[in-house]
Amino acid sequence: EAPVAAPAAPALAVARPLGELGLVPGETMAFEVRLAGLLAGEAQLAVGERGDYQGRRAIVVRSRAATAGAAALLRHIVDEATTVIDLDSGRPIAVDTLVEQGDQKTTATATFAGTSADITYVRSGEPAPHRLAIDFGAVPVHDAHTAMAELRIWRAPAGTTRTVFVVGGRRLWRIDVTYAGEETVSATLGSRRAVRFDGKSYRATRALGVETDKPARTFSVWLSDDADRVPLKVVARTELGDVVIDLTEYARP
Repeated sequence: EAPVAAPAAPALAVARPLGELGLVPGETMAFEVRLAGLLAGEAQLAVGERGDYQGRRAIVVRSRAATAGAAALLRHIVDEATTVIDLDSGRPIAVDTLVEQGDQKTTATATFAGTSADITYVRSGEPAPHRLAIDFGAVPVHDAHTAMAELRIWRAPAGTTRTVFVVGGRRLWRIDVTYAGEETVSATLGSRRAVRFDGKSYRATRALGVETDKPARTFSVWLSDDADRVPLKVVARTELGDVVIDLTEYARP
């Protein structure tokens, strides 16, 4: 694949109606993850209630994904994340993550202030944590939870592309998202009318450039075509086959 230039598309910016966050306090979701058609994992996401965090209006989102079925017998993988989100801006204030791969654990903490993020991470057996700082300048930055929330409230003409930068653990990703339009999608909970987004993700440098030696990861996301915009399905293409994430349960107050 040809090298990718520095971001040309504008950062994903959403005209946010007053009080609209893209998350419903108290909502919960559960997903099954399949690789090449076989059960590989399960995931859950829960949104807390509105509250106060260090004097700011905030809400907490927690998620957990882990291997399941035969995949869990081959390798133990757990990925947990907790995000404190600013209710006024929709951006993360603090993110804590834990990733387990076999006997190895990596914990990471990111704190966001203005246009910068300070990240601390440590792996099993290491004597001291690693620290890095990223200054995003005028570019909005998100984690996976706030990026999902932004996608749920984004409205645009079909074919529109936007770019978002996402901090995931100790890595920074550039994600180019294109709104593909409306269609019917077949998912675990049945066929539903949905809106589809197609994306490409790249590892990004701290200077917000792209690590051109790494190929893009491509994916598609389907959200319910209604006011809730519930994530119904995600398909990510990998060298081992398609990873398919299907919504299996959804509840809201």
